[in-house]
Parts: sequence; structure tokens; C-alpha cells
Amino acid sequence: MANTVVETPGSSRDKTSRFYLLAWINNLLKTDFKDVREMGSGACHCQILDWAVPGSLDLSKVKFDAKTEDDCKHNFTLLNKALKYTENVIIPVEEIVKGDFKSNFEILKWFKALYLANVKTTKYDPVKARDSQDISPIVLSPLPRKCHSTFSVRSHKLESGAEQNGTEITKKFPYSEEWKNIFDWAERSTLGDHYTYCHTCARNLSTYYKGLSELRRHSETKLHKKEAEISKSAALQSQRSEPLPCSDAAIQFIHKHYNSSSSAKGEQVSRQFARHKLGLRYPRDITSVCQHTPYCLYIYGGVTVGEDDTVSVVLVGFFDVKVGRYYIRFLDALQSVDGAAAVGETLKKFGLPTDNLVAVYLDGDDVASEQICSQLREINPNIIALEGLYSIADAACNAGVKQLSNQTQELMADIYAYYSSSSTENDNLKALFGSDITPDSPSFCINTSCLNFCQLVTKMLEIWTDLILYFSSCDKDDDKAKSICTQLQDPKVRATFMFLKQALKPLQSFQKNLQTKEGAPRADLVSILEDASNLLGTYIPYFLHRQAADRFLKELDAQILKNNKFHLSHPELSLGGKAVEDFLNESEAADALPLLKEEVLSFYIALTSCIAEKLPLGDSVLRSIAQLLNPHSRQQVTGKAVEKLGIKLGICSSEEEVSQLRNKFLEYQLAEESKGEEGEKNQLAKVSLEKHWANVLKDKKPTLFRRLVLTLLSLPCPPLDAQQVFSQVCKYSSCINIFCPLNGITVSVKPCEVRLTKLNSKKNNLNFLFGTSRGSFGWESSLRQKPQARTVFQAGVSTWSKPIGHDKDSKKEESSPNGKSTPRGRRKQGYQDGKGFLAGELVWGKVKGFSLWPGMVMPWKTKLAPPGMRRVEWFGDGKFSEIYTEGLLPFSAFTKCFCKNSFASLPIYKEAIYQIIELAGERCGKSFAEAKGSKEKELKLMLDWAFEGFLPTGPEGFVPPDSAAHADSSDSAQSDYQPPAKRKYIFKNKANAPVITYSKGRTIADFCLTCGSTEIEVQHPLFEGGLCLKCKENFTETLYRYDEDGYQSYCTVCCAGLEVILCGEVSCCRCFCKDCLDILVGPGTFDKLKDIDPWSCYMCKPSQCEGNLKLRPDWSVKVQDFFVNNSGMEFEPHRVYPSIPAGQRRPLKVLSLFDGIATGYLVLKDLGFKIDRYIASEICEDSIAVGMIKHEGKIEYVNDVRTITRKHLAEWGPFDLLIGGSPCNDLSMVNPLRKGLFEGTGRLFFEFYRILTLLKPREDDDRPFFWLFENVVFMSANDKNDICRFLECNPILIDAVKVSPAHRARYFWGNLPGMNRPLATSLDDKVALQDCLEVGRTAKFDKVRTITTKSNSIRQGKMGPLPVSMNGKEDYLWCTEMEQIFGFPKHYTDVNNMGRMQRQKVLGRSWSVPVIRHLFAPLKDYFECE
Repeated sequence: MANTVVETPGSSRDKTSRFYLLAWINNLLKTDFKDVREMGSGACHCQILDWAVPGSLDLSKVKFDAKTEDDCKHNFTLLNKALKYTENVIIPVEEIVKGDFKSNFEILKWFKALYLANVKTTKYDPVKARDSQDISPIVLSPLPRKCHSTFSVRSHKLESGAEQNGTEITKKFPYSEEWKNIFDWAERSTLGDHYTYCHTCARNLSTYYKGLSELRRHSETKLHKKEAEISKSAALQSQRSEPLPCSDAAIQFIHKHYNSSSSAKGEQVSRQFARHKLGLRYPRDITSVCQHTPYCLYIYGGVTVGEDDTVSVVLVGFFDVKVGRYYIRFLDALQSVDGAAAVGETLKKFGLPTDNLVAVYLDGDDVASEQICSQLREINPNIIALEGLYSIADAACNAGVKQLSNQTQELMADIYAYYSSSSTENDNLKALFGSDITPDSPSFCINTSCLNFCQLVTKMLEIWTDLILYFSSCDKDDDKAKSICTQLQDPKVRATFMFLKQALKPLQSFQKNLQTKEGAPRADLVSILEDASNLLGTYIPYFLHRQAADRFLKELDAQILKNNKFHLSHPELSLGGKAVEDFLNESEAADALPLLKEEVLSFYIALTSCIAEKLPLGDSVLRSIAQLLNPHSRQQVTGKAVEKLGIKLGICSSEEEVSQLRNKFLEYQLAEESKGEEGEKNQLAKVSLEKHWANVLKDKKPTLFRRLVLTLLSLPCPPLDAQQVFSQVCKYSSCINIFCPLNGITVSVKPCEVRLTKLNSKKNNLNFLFGTSRGSFGWESSLRQKPQARTVFQAGVSTWSKPIGHDKDSKKEESSPNGKSTPRGRRKQGYQDGKGFLAGELVWGKVKGFSLWPGMVMPWKTKLAPPGMRRVEWFGDGKFSEIYTEGLLPFSAFTKCFCKNSFASLPIYKEAIYQIIELAGERCGKSFAEAKGSKEKELKLMLDWAFEGFLPTGPEGFVPPDSAAHADSSDSAQSDYQPPAKRKYIFKNKANAPVITYSKGRTIADFCLTCGSTEIEVQHPLFEGGLCLKCKENFTETLYRYDEDGYQSYCTVCCAGLEVILCGEVSCCRCFCKDCLDILVGPGTFDKLKDIDPWSCYMCKPSQCEGNLKLRPDWSVKVQDFFVNNSGMEFEPHRVYPSIPAGQRRPLKVLSLFDGIATGYLVLKDLGFKIDRYIASEICEDSIAVGMIKHEGKIEYVNDVRTITRKHLAEWGPFDLLIGGSPCNDLSMVNPLRKGLFEGTGRLFFEFYRILTLLKPREDDDRPFFWLFENVVFMSANDKNDICRFLECNPILIDAVKVSPAHRARYFWGNLPGMNRPLATSLDDKVALQDCLEVGRTAKFDKVRTITTKSNSIRQGKMGPLPVSMNGKEDYLWCTEMEQIFGFPKHYTDVNNMGRMQRQKVLGRSWSVPVIRHLFAPLKDYFECE
């Protein structure tokens, strides 16, 4: 900018008129401004500067839609920074923003001169440069339209004179009706259009020459404000005097329940009190909200308002997005007589639309509640009645207990009666029933709440022996005591109580969730719905066969529960564990077991029937609601589930609306995913459910998805006790003018609330006062920690691999990624070379040209850290260096390393010292409060503390938390669990390897083979045994991870391991760790196998399996099933197309995205398909050349997939087959710099998804349509789950090694028929490497590792051998040999004079021909063949 030659406004002789300048800018920037003052936002100026001087400012920071003065000033701030090196440029920001004509006009002429002096080319698209945003015009002083028309007919001479003098022509402002929209008190005056009448002050204002300016001035006068207050008070008084629309019963209810003072002295007083409690805007505020927001009705029957009078209270509940909370408002009270008909009349009287009524909660007489519910369903059939959901635990518990022997109920009743009538005191009985039981207390009732009943059962079992001793010691003549003692000594009775304790736990847990947590206004709705959806699934397997259980969950037919054919046999029937049976056997009462199991079966049938009857919605619907509302489980919800939810709740009534709902839901998922990960990691406090959805739905247009979420948020949620709900109604109704519109703006004003917190100690409350401090490490325990690195041992070799050498002088510096000058916490990557200086430690290090500088050791930026190297971030400037440990000293050596000269002469060194001592002080809990805000004094105190040895804690105080203490942290997401990188330069063993010991009746299948846990998620696909959830995620991501030596990165059994032994078979790449061998096979196995050379692993020779390591005979099938279903999500099956008769089949139309070298076309032609049209999207010129030449121009290429539009698809289609595999560089975990699915090339997946969505036929279209999407196996679980969620299916895993000489494991998603069938070789497949080689060349291996675009992938390991031998020497694979390995014809890529590496690159990005042939073959039943 300093060298830019421009003509400044001061020296400009530009005689341009305002109209020419306006037209010039509109033409230049593709805008449509009507006045130069409309460009006062500064956005136009910024873009002209960006065009004239490229790179002078960042256009992404410019606010093109500036509306406020602050937005405009933000743009001018960017402008001034870019122009700071230009002389004689002063932008009058205040005048421009306020709409001063001369300032706007002159500065725009200056920018025109700047443009003309500097722009030499017109290759600039202004619309594209601002991302297609419109530049909003800013009109701070709107003028009447008549003024503009008057101005436009002025003579050219007057216009020219006005421009030269820099002044505007005098305008006139006759009265306009538009003014009343701005000032409601402005009316037309009887004196004519030259005046405006203020009805507040009863005055005529002269506005002909000043217009709105005069009205604004008047509105600020004291007289007008005083009159406005008087008018407002009069209006309030008028509202108070208006009759309340609610009934007399409502007045009685409000006076009875909310008036804490003495009784009213008259009806008028009661009405005034009711008006005060309900608010001045009642009921208009309720009606206005319910007109556009889903709401719920609460109806409480039998509420007393007098000695003999009862009423039914009607309340309205809804979720307010702007406030982010749930409100319950009082609507009316009805006489209990004929309440069913009166509810509907009440809704009509208050103008509440029944279409927005989504749920009703009824509390009162069951018959009356049923009548009200039936009548409301006649009005709106989609209404949900939820009273059954919240009473489900009590009802199910009572129904089940009644099916058990009467002895159980009689024992409780007898003990209660004895205690209430006895004069003696017993601590055990007091603990059971409390101390306030008297002879006059009501008798014990079995219909008590489930929670109380469970607590009573648990307490009785705890003191059972003490109760026997107590009642056996009572008076011998006490018959009651004898009877109770006899019952207590009956083993069957005690066994029944033991069973109840276990069987009622799910109901007890559900009942606990209904209770409101301390400090929360409502219970956790998500937890309630999740538990409710799991109740049936929990109890049914206890007594039904699996097939019958699945059938019942789908049909909810009570006859299935009662059919004896579906019941489990008595030995299989669940009694809540082995404890009950063991107790009866020990008590020699085994003969009571059959009778108990009969009662238990009846218990389960009654309890399950009651749950099914009480659930207002199906368990799958409740589960979908819970997952949708919960921000953390949004990935588990599919578009199909949301569609069903919308139909079930009456949100959608047509296919078009269903499609709109699904699309909006997917937009929400995508938006939350793009910002969720970073936000969730940085979020220290959990955001409530209401706040989350308030942020999501805030300032959004009405959509079906918004309505669905508001419907779910309006559902009633505990506490639902009448008195608690009434108190909430009182609290929220007392808010002042809730939802009161003020000049079109909705305002919510609440009573002031003052909260005081006593601080006992300043020292103990520093974190509370100042929050989390920079550089603090207190949060690191919640971060993902990785297991230790492992050591590799080759069987038969006696030496360990040597460390990789590095140049000790190598050191590089780079800027801190975040641009801050202070170190910050990161995910810890442990340094395990035994040389100290772990991540987080404060150190001194040597920087070239400076004295020792303070810094902090940071995690290594990649997974593999060279031994002895540390990555250090320097305090002061925030830069990084990679430095050897020999060049570091601990920060405790402060007196030795501190440099006085640097401290005195270098401000950045001084700042660095301040920052590191500040961080050390925070870790030690040291405060420098004596400085009282003076930084110099604080720095002096810091230095004194450092020179004195950091007392009282010493250097140990600022040592970071021990990384070992966090190694087992499980707070991170299980899908993010990553194993460590393999390191060959250390030797470590696990400190505590798990030892599997069997309990009675348990086998290896009951344990996780990796960690020994008994919480099994799935069965291990290779060996007999299981995998827990965390180990399953690890196994999924690492089974197909290979090192540079060609072997698996981790143990085949546990996908972890520290010390591993490699298989000696030339074609096998498996390895097994020491822990798995010594624990599962037998102690000392690893040491024995080290001496065997070559050693064949358990996969190559299953007969070697011993001990608990047993290879599954069908492991090849199991591993396929494992990867098919490992996403943890269930989807609807794909639409099945029946085969087409041969005479009706037609040629195939194919769209191939990311086509590569036309593998799809080659396979389809080989299979004999008649191809009508094959359109391919590809941007690689070499790949296009291969397809064009080898297929004689029959492929139509369309270049970039992002340019394909709906119009193109309509012109080219309809298509029968869509195929593609988006680039994997940002998805593959081999790439340490991968950006994931939502950044970089990963985002191209969404282009496939977009086009797939456009091509899918409608439901009523029977035309077969198939699609296939491919990508790497070695991607993160999160990315894979996201792809599954969008494509709405799980992938299959196919490794080309079964049909070719090379490994190539890939995921395939699609709806091709028979995708899951086993992969079989054909006679034409070349499965051994030797079959692909030219004459005279010998294969050293039967199978080779995956061939990629990199040249070293040909080697079998980073420094391993080459796969071919020729004339006694190792050799690379020739291009023709690589082509045959992939299944292509010889010389397939020999076009365009491509070199060897070019040909390997296009092959490395291609598909394996035999695999694609396997997938495409079933399509021959649908399309015409030659």
C-alpha cells in the first residue's frame, strides 16, 4: 500500500455527478443502490480496495449485510487498517455512517480514483469475491418517497450546483401515513399536510421542512414523555378494569391457592387480586403464543376451592424459544360437573387452536379423564395422553406383586400392624416405617409407590436376620409375633423378597428419573424417555423366547405374553441371578423353587402387560424422541426415524412434507456436526437441553423440523404433583408482562433477583473469581489418553531394532498455530523414551542468538516422536522448536538460567518470564495479590518467589499431572479411542496385565479378550471370546492398520499390545502380543515362540491353538459380519426390486462420479452389459486419457462433480446405476494431516450424497435404481458413522486379497443385490503374484501389501524387500504386472506417454476389477446384455 500511486480526493478534479458515480459503482460491483448515502456501511469501499490492491484486506471479515452503526464501524476499521500506510487519507467515519451526503460523495470519488489508478485488469468477479452475498443498503434517515420524486425533476443546473457546493437541495416533507408505523402517536392534522398531530400531547407539529427529524426531536421532549407516562397509566388502569374472561371458579381457585393474606372483603377484591396474579395481558399473551407454538394441556380434577366445592384446573404448557425455558400458565378453572364437554368450550372461548394442541396430562378421576381424552381426540386425533407414562412404574409394580403369593403382602401388612399397635420400640422397625407411626395411623397398603415399595423390600432384606431374632424373642403368648416369625423363617418368602429386589430395579431406576434434581426446574425428559423405551426390552427376555420377544415388541399383542409356547423353560427363567436358587438350595428348600418360578412367570406377564398398556407411544418412538432431543446422540438418529416421528405426531401429512422434514433434520445434523466437535471439546460446563434447542431454533423461519422439536419440548415433564405445578404457575404468572409486544418487539421482563455468595477465603476462591487461567492443566484428566507404545520382535532374531538416528543440530521454528503468545493445553502425546521432560513440563532451552529461554514441553505434533526429541513452545512469542533433551534444563534451575541483561533489555524476554512464573504460580496455588493490580510490583514478587526456591511447595508444585495417572481415563468418546504408534526403540511391558479367571458357569465367551471385562458388546470375529464396547471400537479401526514393514500395526487378538511376535509365513502379515499369548495360551508361551524360526501364527496353522485361544472355524465369515454391523446403527432395509423378465430388460445408463480409469465401464462391458450411456466425472487428465483411448471415446466426461446440477441430471437421465468413491486422503488415518469428512477432499462425499438424493426414484416408481459408494476401511469411527447416517445403511467390507495377489480392504455402501454374499474366486482370477509376472521373473511372495500411489508401497515394508526377483536381483513390479494384479488387461494404462510413476498413481486410485465384477454380476437379472 505504501507504494500505491493514487489520486487523493484533495487533488482530484473529478467533476463526476452523483448519478454517474452511482451508476459506475452499481455497474462495477453488480449492486443496485439508489443513493450514494446507501453505501455508508463501508462494504463497497472495502471491495473496491480489495480489487484495486489485492490482498490488502480479508473480505471474509467484511459485514456486507451491515444494519447497525457498529457493523458499519467494523467495516471502516478494516478499511483504516488497510490504508494506514497511505498518506493524506482521512475517512470521516462518523459523518459517513450518519448519512452525510458530502462525506459519502467525496470519499466514493476518492475510491474511484484509487481504482482507476491501480486496476490494470478486469479479471475480478465482485459477486464471487464476496461469496455471492448482497451488499445491504443502509438508510439511517429514511425519507418519504414524494421527496425523491420531487428531487428527480429539479433542473440539471440546480443539481450540478448542489454537487459543486457539496450541499443538498432543500426538500419538503408533507405528512405520510408511513410515519405512523414509526411513531404510533403521529396522526394526520386537520391543518393540512404541513403538520402532524400528536394525540399524546394534543398538539400540531410543523413537519413540512424537517419531517421525521422533527418527530424524533418531539419524542425526546420532557412534555411528550410526561404525557406518554400519563397515557400509559390510563391504559393500564383501563386494562385492570376490563372484565376477566375466566370463570368464577377460576377466581375462587386463584384466591384460595395464591392469596396468603386474610380472606377477601368482597368479590371485586378477589377479581383485582386475580388480575394481579394473572398479569395485565392475560389471556392475550397465552393466546398469541399458542397461535404459532405447539402446546400441552394440564387438567387437574377435584381441586378444592371451598369446604365442599371442587373444580378442574386447566393449565397450558409450552416451550419459549426466546427465553429458552418451559412455561406453564393458568388458563381457566371449570366446575367438575360435565368437565369433558367444558374443556373443548374453554379452548374455543380463549381462541386456542386445536391443531397446535399436541399433548394432554390428566390428573383426577379415571372415568372423567378418559371422557376428556376421548373428546379431545375427536378434535385432534394426534393428541398424546401422557399420564400413563409417569404412573407406569407404580402400576406395573402393583400389578406384578399381586401375582405373587399372598404371604409377601401379608408379611409386610402384619409387621406394619404389629409396629403401629405395639408400645415397645425397636430400631429396626423404626428404620422400616419411621418413628411417627401410631395406632391411629392408616393401615398398610400394598398400592404404595414403586419407589417406597422397593426401599421397603431392600430394608427388610438388610435386617431380615435381626427381625427374626426380634420376633422370636417376643412374648410366647403373642400370637401375632409368632405368626410373623414363622413367615420370616419361611425360605420361600425370603426368596420372593430377594427376587423382588432384583426384578424391580428397572422400575425403580425409572421412578428415580421422574424426580427433579436439586436446582433444576424440571426432571430430565431425555432420561425418562430413554428408560421408558427400554422397559419392555428389559423385561421381555426374562421369560420369553427371543423370536417371541421380537414379535411382541413389533405387535404389542398381549396374547403373545400369555401363550405358554413362547415362555422360557423353568431352568431358563430369570430370577434376577443365581442368588435366589443358591439360597433355596442352601436352605434345603429346593422343592419350593418350581412354585416360585410359576409365580415369577405370572409376575412378569402381569408387569409387562401393564407396561405395554400404559406406554402412550411405542418403545421405538420413545427412543427416537429421546435421541433426537439429546444433542449428544443426534448421530444415532436416522432420517427414516424422524420421518416416522413426524407422521406419528401428525407433523407431516404428505410425501412432500415428509421430505421437507427429513431434509431440514439432515441440515441440522450437518450444522451441528461442523461446529460440534470443537465446541464440545472446549465446553467446560454442560449446556442444558433447553438452552441447546433455544440456540438451535432461535431466529429461524417456521419449518416442519422446528415444529417437531417444539412439539417434543412441549411434552409434560415431572414434577407433575398438583401443588408443585400450581406453585410454578404462580411464579411464572407473576412475571411482568411476559410476551408483551412493544413497538413490534417481544419483550420478557422478570422480577429482579439478588444472589449473594460469601467468599470465605480469597486464596481458595481464586479459580472462582478468575475462571480457568491460561496454561492451566487442571482439565487434562478428561482428555483422551492412549496406551503405551509397543516393541516388535521377529521370531528367531535375538536383537532388538535400533533407534532411528537424527541430526542433533536439526532444529526448526514455526509460528504458534493460534497466534497467541502463550502456551496452551493440548491433547497429550506421551514421550516414552525414558529421557524425561514430559508434555506440560516447564523448561529452559537454548534458542540460537539468545540466552536460555523459558518454555513448555508440548505434545509431539505427529504420532511418532523421534527418541530424545521434544517439541517446546516458547513463552513470550508463542513459537515452537524441536529440540533434543540435552539442550533442555528444568525450570527449577531458575537462578542458574535467569539472564538479568536480557530481562533489562528485551521486553519479550521480560514478558516470557512473567508468563512462565504466572503459570508456575497457578499450578502451585501461589497468589501475588499483594501487588494490588500493579504488574511491575507483581513481577518483582514473582522474581523473589522464584529466586527463593518456589516455596513452600518447591519445584514439585509446578510439575504437570503425571501422565500415568490419566492413562486409564475413559471420559473421552469411545469412538475416538486410538492405539499408540508402534515404536521400535523401546522395550516395555504392561504393568498389570489382566488375568482371566472363570466364575462358576462362565466360559471365555463371557470375557473381553482385550481387557478381560465381562461387559461384552459383541463376539470377537476371529477367536472365541468377546469384545467390550471400547475394545470393539479400537478393533474396528486398527485391525486393518499396517506398518511400513507390511505387518499389522497391533496384535491380531487385542489390536493393542506392547511387545509382539511376527508370523514367519511370507504371505502372512499378522502379529501376536506377549500378553495375549501368555494369558490366553499359557504362561511363558511368548518366550518359547521367540526361539522358533520361522514361526507360523495361529491364523496360518489353527491346529496350534491351545488353552483359551481358539480360532473360530468360520472366522472369515464372522469378520465380514462384524464390519457390516459395527456402526452401532440400525437402518431400514433397502428397497428390493424384483428381477426383470429377459424380454423387458433395457440397456444400462450409468453415472460414475470420481471415475478414475473407468473401472466401472470396463467391468460392465466384460460382463456383457449393453450400455446406453456412461457419463463419468473425473478431473485427472491422465485418468481421462486412459478412459478415452481404451474405450474408444464411448465415455462422456463432464469434469468436476461439483458442477453437476439438477438440470444436468434431468437432461442426461434417468440413470439406472450410480457409482463412485470419493478421495480418501482426508479420511484415511494413515494421513496424519487428515481433515476428516467435513473438510478438504472429505467433503466431496457430500457431492455423491447430493446427487444420490436427486437420482433416487419416488416410492411409486418401480424402475430399478442401484448405487454403490466405496472408500477406505482405515477411517475414523466418527467419519464412518457419519457416512452410514447419510447413506442410511451399513457397509460391507471386501478385501481384494481373496481374488487377487494384493491386499486391498475397502468399505462398500450400496443397494446392489447380493452384496453380502461371500467373495469367491473365478477361473480367470489371478490370485497369486507369480500368475501376474512376466516370463523370467520370480515372485518372492504369494501376496503383496496394498499398492498405493506411493512408490515405496511396492516394497514389503519401509526397508523391506522388493516382491520380485530377476536374474538373482530384487526388482520392482513392472507396470504391466501391476495392471494384472488389479485385474486390468496388459498395457491398459499405457497411454499418453505416461511414465511408471504416473501409471502407478492412476492404478493406486482405482478399484480392484475382480471385486467390482463380483458386485456388478447380479445386475444381469435387471438389464439387457449383449
